[in-house]
Formats: sequence, C-alpha cells, structure tokens
Amino acid sequence: MIDHERDAGERGCSLLHKLMATGPIRMPVAIVVAHPDDEMIGVGGSMTRLLDLTLIHITDGAPTNVADLQALGVASRDEYATMRRAELDAALAAACVRPVRRLCYAVPDQRAASDLNAIVQRLAADLMSVEVVITHPYEGGHVDHDACALGVHAAVATLQDLTGRSPAIVEFASYYRRHGEVRAGLFWPDPQRPEFELKLSPSAVRRREAAFACFTSQRNNLQYFSLQTERFRLAPAYDFGRPAPPENAEAEPRRKTEWQLNE
Repeated sequence: MIDHERDAGERGCSLLHKLMATGPIRMPVAIVVAHPDDEMIGVGGSMTRLLDLTLIHITDGAPTNVADLQALGVASRDEYATMRRAELDAALAAACVRPVRRLCYAVPDQRAASDLNAIVQRLAADLMSVEVVITHPYEGGHVDHDACALGVHAAVATLQDLTGRSPAIVEFASYYRRHGEVRAGLFWPDPQRPEFELKLSPSAVRRREAAFACFTSQRNNLQYFSLQTERFRLAPAYDFGRPAPPENAEAEPRRKTEWQLNE
C-alpha cells in the first residue's frame, strides 16, 4: 500500500475505534452531508463526543421546483431553507452538538451534481486541516447523497495532489434501494469493508430521539431509521463512472459486522 494510503487508513481506523469506545474525541473531524438532518441520521448519537468538529452541509435542503414547494406548504425556496436551518439549529442543541465550524454551501436541494466543480474546490479548502471526513456512501439512495460522496472523494484526491496529505474518509449508513425496497440505516454490503456497528447508550439514544423530533418537515423520512444504532466503515475506492453498487449488483453479498459494543 502507498504510504499516504496507509496513513489515511490508520487515521480512519483510529476514529472508528474511538467511536466504538466512550469518552471525548479530540481528533479534528469533518462531517460533510447533503442536507440538514443527514448528520443526525448518520452520527446523531455520537456527534457530541467530537470536540473538534467541522460540520458542512452541501445543500440547504430547499428545492427550486415550485410544485415541490407548494406540496410542502411553503411560499418560496427561501422560506423553506429558513425552516430547514431553524430545524437544524434546534436539533444540534437537542443533541448537545457544538461544532467548531459550521458551513452551508447553500446549493438547492437535488442540484448538488450540477455544482460539483465549485463544491470540490470549496471542500478542498475547508477540509485541509481535518484528519478524517465522515460522509455519505455512494449507494444511489439520493442524487445529492451520491454527489456529496463524489465531491468529498474528489476534494480529498485534490488535497493529496496539492499537499501530499489528505483526510481519511469514513462513511455512515444512510439508505439505499434494492428491488424497489428502501433499506434505511444500513450499508450496501462490501466484503472488503467491514462495518462498525455502534449500539448507542441510553443517553445517546435520548439525544438522537430529541434531535429527530426537531426535524418536523422530515418526520415521514426519519421514522424509518433506528434510534439505537449507528453504523460506520472506511470508504471504499468507488468507481464514480459506474452506477452506484446496488444498481449493478446481481446478488446482495453477505453483510459483515466487525465490532459491536454497548456503551
């Protein structure tokens, strides 16, 4: 393995082991997600332990389509973006999360793929000082999730080329579709990337539940996610030129969980 890949892998594994243990985590970490609420879906019970956290949202969660806005009962995109931001403020407070830096690139919902060049440039600058990035897997669950994953991987590669060092990439479980069924809170299994399943403590479950309750606009989606567990793994080296894995797989491989721990 190339030295920089080994170094990043070691830092990623270090964070995974720290997440599975208890106590504060002082490693500089960034969470990069597509929408407000994705951070709570992926890391909601664990984020309060990240003491040097940069939280980045690629979109503001508000679509540009007028019909979508009308269905949501709001008059404008700005009104809905403001609502999503207020929900996030409340959720972070409920989860006892205080990021050192909090950024939103304010890309419209479902438009991240069209702004990828600008997103990659911003991410490369904003991720320069972190050791590990936690983000979405590339699984075809949502177009913005996949664009976010691609943006993070491209930004990390850019940093490696420019500086000779780059953050490790860790993924959280989100959702994917298989045979028309949505599978929430799970990874598309990769035998080469063991999963770390964290069974949250009662206090972490309460924080996660309180944060979920703040996202009133997303209540229908959040009901499908477990409050008790969070799953993580080192990110595979995706081929983003091909469809996401669930779309081109003939059979679902066996899931492998490397570590289970009660806090």
